[in-house]
Amino acid sequence: MTYSKYFFPQEPKIPIPITIGVVLLLIFFLTRFFGSVSLPSRASKKTLRQLKVVNLSHNQAGVFWQTDEKETGWVNYGQSEGVLDNVALDERDLQDRRNLFHDHLSILKNLQPDSNYFYKIVSNNQLVEAIDGRSFSFKTPPNLAISSNLNPAYGKIIRENGEPLTDALVILFFEQAYPLATLSKTTGEWLIPLNIILNKNTLKVQTVGLEDKLSIEIYSDDKKKTQIITNLSRISPLPQTVIVGKNYNFLSEENILSASSVKKVELNKIEILFPKESTIIPGSKPLIKGTAIPDVEVEVTIDSAKSYSFKTIADKEGVWKVIVTEELPSGLHTLKVTTKDLNGKVVQLTRKFSIAKSGEQVLGEATAEATPTFTPTGIPTVTPMPFPSPTIFPIKSPTISITPPTSGIDIIPVSAASVSLIILGIGVLLAF
Repeated sequence: MTYSKYFFPQEPKIPIPITIGVVLLLIFFLTRFFGSVSLPSRASKKTLRQLKVVNLSHNQAGVFWQTDEKETGWVNYGQSEGVLDNVALDERDLQDRRNLFHDHLSILKNLQPDSNYFYKIVSNNQLVEAIDGRSFSFKTPPNLAISSNLNPAYGKIIRENGEPLTDALVILFFEQAYPLATLSKTTGEWLIPLNIILNKNTLKVQTVGLEDKLSIEIYSDDKKKTQIITNLSRISPLPQTVIVGKNYNFLSEENILSASSVKKVELNKIEILFPKESTIIPGSKPLIKGTAIPDVEVEVTIDSAKSYSFKTIADKEGVWKVIVTEELPSGLHTLKVTTKDLNGKVVQLTRKFSIAKSGEQVLGEATAEATPTFTPTGIPTVTPMPFPSPTIFPIKSPTISITPPTSGIDIIPVSAASVSLIILGIGVLLAF
């Protein structure tokens, strides 16, 4: 039946060039699609500028780290080195939005006392681990029921133009203790409770005295740094507002009002320096300080439910201060300062301030946001030492939890290529 093909209807066939073209396009599409979902693989090494465990207590800890560039970041952690199934976001991030920072602070909550914890940093969707490929780690102390009666450390940080510095990272260091850290609020004010100062070697509460030296480091996200050297007696509050990028030493009385970043007190000016107007003070013994005519008597009264009176004399620089020995009750107080000017005329100044109720951690607008956590880490240095080069792995951004990446061969592109070859074979058969 040689001519049967002319008399019987034939099934239409797709031209061979079109079939091959469609199959090649399909292979290209599948390769691009599945290739973008590759498994993590080992990448180049990366150096963090700083990495510290801070605010360590029996039930929580903080992790502070710095990156050279602004990056997103969070912490994966858990009690097993192989299962880091908990996530702690940066304190400034939202669950559905990550922001770019040089300085990062994550708080790990609901920890178990007397337990080992492991963690890795996720920076710009890359997993940062120790130089030996293992997780970083720390241990929580046993359950701590001791609460210190120390007043919280607090102060205010501003930019050179006088604007409050928001979200600056503030870290307080006691010798041999874990550091304490917080973020400044929209007013530039910051507050760090001193309920637990934990020794980094013994994991026991460390006792500190009013004259014990400490340092405070403040970082802005434009890479400016302020370092403050002081002691415990001068941090509730700090003697003055500080400017980011400037360094201060408050160990001696002469330096308190004449730091390199602040103009000297104007001679013969009568003024109340502390407390500031309408300040809400978390401690019960506020710093009361001001300026007047040198060697002239200054009378100070505090009016509230009870009246308190003090007399002092301005020093040769015109600076005076009053030490409140009795704890002031909570509520509104009115401070009155009476002295004389150069002409012998009586001058009276007033200032209103409030003492917060017991248990409140209040500092102006910063009160509700104050972080009640406690720190750990070594003694600070003037310039941060680079952390040993860790290894990084690309991973995906988490929603609630992340399964740590594992090394190995990515079988998805291989599978895609196999499927494509099968489709190509079927297409060729159909074409013929």
